Amino acid sequence: MQIGLRIYKVQVYHNHKSQILTSDKGPADILSFIRDCCFAFSKKPLDDGETKIVRFEPSANFINSAHGLVRYGKYGYGSQVEDKNSGVIEHTRTIDQADMIPLYYRFWLADGKTYGLVGLQSFGGLSCVDIVNRAMINTHGMMYKDWQLTMKKVMPNDVKLYGNKVVRSVQLVKKNTDQNIVDKALRPSDSDTKMDVELFLRARGNGNFGKLKDLNDKIGGHMEIGDMEFSGAYANVKVGSSFKKIGVVGVASTAGVIDLTDDLVLDANNHPTLKSVSDETTRHIADFATMLG
Repeated sequence: MQIGLRIYKVQVYHNHKSQILTSDKGPADILSFIRDCCFAFSKKPLDDGETKIVRFEPSANFINSAHGLVRYGKYGYGSQVEDKNSGVIEHTRTIDQADMIPLYYRFWLADGKTYGLVGLQSFGGLSCVDIVNRAMINTHGMMYKDWQLTMKKVMPNDVKLYGNKVVRSVQLVKKNTDQNIVDKALRPSDSDTKMDVELFLRARGNGNFGKLKDLNDKIGGHMEIGDMEFSGAYANVKVGSSFKKIGVVGVASTAGVIDLTDDLVLDANNHPTLKSVSDETTRHIADFATMLG
């Protein structure tokens, strides 16, 4: 999964009861709060004090949403950037420099509801979810002592929109394994080569693997085929006219992540264009909102 999307449900609690989200500049005015946070985090980036840094780049806001890019990177180690063809070193990175990539975000709030939805993009397994969610929750908690902001991942297999979809194919994944399982067949040139192994299973004819919402329980601890133990599983389900790959059993929190890779337009740097990732994120958020009511 090169480009993924995580959807989070945002709620505000007071006296242990979820509150209707308002626009009165109070603790339940989450849209204004999030917009203010995005602006503040564009001026002063989020830094976990160890290796991660996030800087927001808000785009124009819509009536009920806020969106834009976050520049996410890691620092703390030096490296040399070289031209892959010539081997010429173009730049030497210091421990205080971060390798930043753009990730998309969208916050959406419904009128008269007790929840909003957040879509956060990941890229090549890199995600800013933890640092962003923690910053939002902590900032709200410092501003409003008797209130609680929560951001919880919405699992597609728990939502009617996806949960009742019939699974026709399953993909099992094992990350970063050694080469001995394919050594005889492919003979990697480097004896220390690590690789990802994927096994694709497709039901033929009218067969299927049941509904997405039941697949996690079905797979459970049955992640072994022959001598190979797999660490992650994805299901392919049809949504509209296209198929979506959705994490079922997770590697590095891929459970519940929607694969957008094949639905996006990429720019010259092989990152999704703002319009394409915005359109896809908006579509999925709207689908989830419809089913959540």
